[in-house]
Amino acid sequence: MRVTNKMLVTNSLSSLNRGLEQLEDLSGRLAAGKKILVPSDDPIGTGNVLRMHRGLEETRQYVANTDYGIGMLTAADGALTDLTEILQRARELAVYGANGTLPEDSLHALAEEVNELVDHALQVANSAYAGSHIFGGQETTKLPYAVSGATEDGNITAMEYRGSSMAINVEVGPGSKLDINVPGSVVFDKAFEALITLRGRLSDGDTGEISSDSIGRLDQAISQVLRFQAEVGAKSKRLDITKSRLQGLGLNLQTLISQTEDIDVAEAIMQFKMQENAYRLALDTTARIIQPTLMDFLR
Repeated sequence: MRVTNKMLVTNSLSSLNRGLEQLEDLSGRLAAGKKILVPSDDPIGTGNVLRMHRGLEETRQYVANTDYGIGMLTAADGALTDLTEILQRARELAVYGANGTLPEDSLHALAEEVNELVDHALQVANSAYAGSHIFGGQETTKLPYAVSGATEDGNITAMEYRGSSMAINVEVGPGSKLDINVPGSVVFDKAFEALITLRGRLSDGDTGEISSDSIGRLDQAISQVLRFQAEVGAKSKRLDITKSRLQGLGLNLQTLISQTEDIDVAEAIMQFKMQENAYRLALDTTARIIQPTLMDFLR
């Protein structure tokens, strides 16, 4: 086969272009830090990476849900602790008031303190976290409790629950949901009733009813609050464990994604240097092949 100068030039330039393309590809991968720049680089790997990224985003959303749930439950736990302290103080006042030897003025003073406890309990019942009312069930944008009856001097005589009986739940995994709040009616109704009744009996000097009924009502209300507080604590612990597991899963997914799509920098640099040397050698060889002409020998 006859080899012409044109064939030598064409083949040499083609080889140089291929080498330059490989250098460009390697430099692009090094700059991006990725070994998969387009799906055609590794169709199977690309599919795996997309699935893992989708799983990672879902995991991050679950972690965000658990964070919100933990915040709601922590706020609920604090509010229930306040309510327990209110009821325990009311019980102490009820024990004092059950003493038939107290003068009328002392009973009225006890009634005034219980009245303050009623107001405080209303504030606790309307507690909010991140703009959502904790004890409103699924009605989180409006106050769960409103005063529906009061005396001329402003003492509360009746409460109305305006929240929902359905609790909010958050998704913490595929098909796994957990209630993160407590409808106020199941916690506060008995507490309000016990407090308002106690205040009235202290005002009326009805020490017998305080001893036989009010103290027992307060004990029942306290037991109920403690039971719900234990449930809140158990749910919070479960969310803590779930969050830890999800964070571990997210870390594993990030590691797998990195192993699949991230470039091995040391290996890539070595390949780039080898390709660079090959390209320089090709340039030198091409220059030697193309340079001689008939004119060079006629000189």
